[in-house]
Amino acid sequence: MKRWAWPLVVVGAVVALVIALAVTYFVGGSADVAKPSGVKADSDGGVVQVSWSADSDASSFLLSRGGEVVYSGPDSEFTDGSAIAPQGTTSVEYSVRAVDDKGRVSAPSASATVEVGTGWGLLAIPAQEVSDLLPASPSEEGWNGMVCETSLDALPAEEGTASEGSGEPFIEGGFHCALEVDGTEYDLWTDFYVSPEQLESRMSEIRGWSDVRSTTWQGGRAVVGEPAGASRWIGLTVDSHPGLYIEISAVDTATTADELTAVADSLPVID
Repeated sequence: MKRWAWPLVVVGAVVALVIALAVTYFVGGSADVAKPSGVKADSDGGVVQVSWSADSDASSFLLSRGGEVVYSGPDSEFTDGSAIAPQGTTSVEYSVRAVDDKGRVSAPSASATVEVGTGWGLLAIPAQEVSDLLPASPSEEGWNGMVCETSLDALPAEEGTASEGSGEPFIEGGFHCALEVDGTEYDLWTDFYVSPEQLESRMSEIRGWSDVRSTTWQGGRAVVGEPAGASRWIGLTVDSHPGLYIEISAVDTATTADELTAVADSLPVID
């Protein structure tokens, strides 16, 4: 062998050793680190609460859902609001690995399986905020038989000093639902704003529209839109849920503002 080839052999051996150690620690785990035990997973409205216990030498944990790490940190519990069952199944599986202060990773714990169905994915936590109103998944019904789908309104970016705005989003997400009350059809939207201040900014803009008047309902403030020759609508803020905006639009142009307010007053969103 040529003399210049020896350094390459040594470097290759070191690289192979590093890879082997990485595979041992991060795939197979280190026998020196006790793996977590008692992993539990409970689903409530598509949001999964996962908890576990571990040896006192553990400084942090790696929680995996299937093959994806969904949490890394020191806590021994985690709220997973993005769990959706893989296509063709109705459940997800969790396992946990412990990490000590030297960076060594344990073998995976015994797994815990929980039924989640199709769920709302990343919008599961907002949906659970008003679980008496919104269904727990797209395949279920909400209040009064209401069926829903996820929706992101085409709202402008948050207004800023520049003409194009700040570029920050107004809302985290929302739902569009079809609702029937006493034989009358309505469309209902729920938007979850990033902050109450951003919702108030949007409401201030809406109050400046033509054919809009301010009013109240039993859960907070409201605006009523009464466009000429078109269906009426009512937009609601909810005192008990800052940042939540609900809009109800009548399908029938003959529906009155009082009827819209009556529907709003019957919504199960007041704590």
